[in-house]
Amino acid sequence: MIKVDIFSGFLGAGKTTLIKKLLEGAYQGEKVVLIENEFGEVGIDADLFGDSDIAVTEINQGCICCSLAGDFTSALENIVERFQPERILIEPSGVGKLSDIASAVQSFDNDDIVINSMVTVVDAKKCRMYMKNFGEFFENQIEYAGVIILSHTEGLADKKINECIDMIKKVNDEAVIVTTPWNSLTAKQLLEAVECRDTL
Repeated sequence: MIKVDIFSGFLGAGKTTLIKKLLEGAYQGEKVVLIENEFGEVGIDADLFGDSDIAVTEINQGCICCSLAGDFTSALENIVERFQPERILIEPSGVGKLSDIASAVQSFDNDDIVINSMVTVVDAKKCRMYMKNFGEFFENQIEYAGVIILSHTEGLADKKINECIDMIKKVNDEAVIVTTPWNSLTAKQLLEAVECRDTL
């Protein structure tokens, strides 16, 4: 079985930082492939991981969830054949719809590939602005997430965090919401949250 973890979130929310933390501290001993769809975002340097079993693949020509769905399926097929990974991490561009990305993965004809988690990283300081300016895209990322991790909560007033949680729950009241500042969490605790094995 190959686990697929999808990490969505708008530019600057912190999804790359989250993935780096997980790669450096939670996936030891696993064969992991990261698929990035950057669109100008700061990517993850494959050289960071030296001789580990982590491979980084970039898709830069277009959004993996729409115009490149066919190419994405081909890329996924190639990755499975070339690396035989145990886990695939997908980091789509910030404006990608989580539902479309999940559909692209599910359209891949391989029973060994299962979506393990769908995570959305939300900047708690910008939640209202995201909702106002990117309504449909932001709401889609919230609606389809099983886990929502708030970033930039350190030093933020409880009132502001609670307002963000209320906005999220109006769209998705079933997702696990992580509000603990990341600096207070180990990579393994974050992985437990991503996989809904624990709530923080």
